[in-house]
Amino acid sequence: MDNSIETQALLDDFGPIRQLGHVVEDIQASITEWTQQGIGPWLWLRNVKLPCTFEGESSLPVIDVALSYRGDMQIELIQQINDAPSPYLQTVKSCSYGLHHQAFLCDDIHKDVQRAEGMGLDVICDIRMLGSRYVYLQVTRGKQKAYVEFLPASLMMKTMIKHGVAASHKWQGKGEPMVVDLKNMFTLLGSVPAVGKAWLSQR
Repeated sequence: MDNSIETQALLDDFGPIRQLGHVVEDIQASITEWTQQGIGPWLWLRNVKLPCTFEGESSLPVIDVALSYRGDMQIELIQQINDAPSPYLQTVKSCSYGLHHQAFLCDDIHKDVQRAEGMGLDVICDIRMLGSRYVYLQVTRGKQKAYVEFLPASLMMKTMIKHGVAASHKWQGKGEPMVVDLKNMFTLLGSVPAVGKAWLSQR
């Protein structure tokens, strides 16, 4: 069996792909480029700290993240703004910007991670943030390597997706990105309702 077909067959067991994540060199320029292609509106989260274990060592990458939707598919743009070890930094160092990972939404992320490991996927980055877990796994088949991410199907995650999808369906191509600065990560909890209303009001 072809490696890419075999890999996709493994991943299909975790349900539909919910997100396509891209690592970019300049997030503002990338938002503009995607907007010109008819994707919007955008939620831009700045200074997102990701306490994690990467390749067995503690790390704290800081990233800017922009989110929008094509239909029900979440489009994620990521720019790392420090030099902490992470899956993104590997992409930056190799200058191989573009599609970085596909992500799946998990009702029980701990069980799904265990199941994925049993299928031969390797946990490369384990993020613990705001009581939730976000996990990057690496799929290796011969010389082929690819990242997948497991996202928790938490109330906060489902609320953000619900508001984002609704906003993209109503969007008429106007408006600047909604920017939320998360130097204090806990401000995200209070920001979700306000961001949702602001997103839905955009045209």
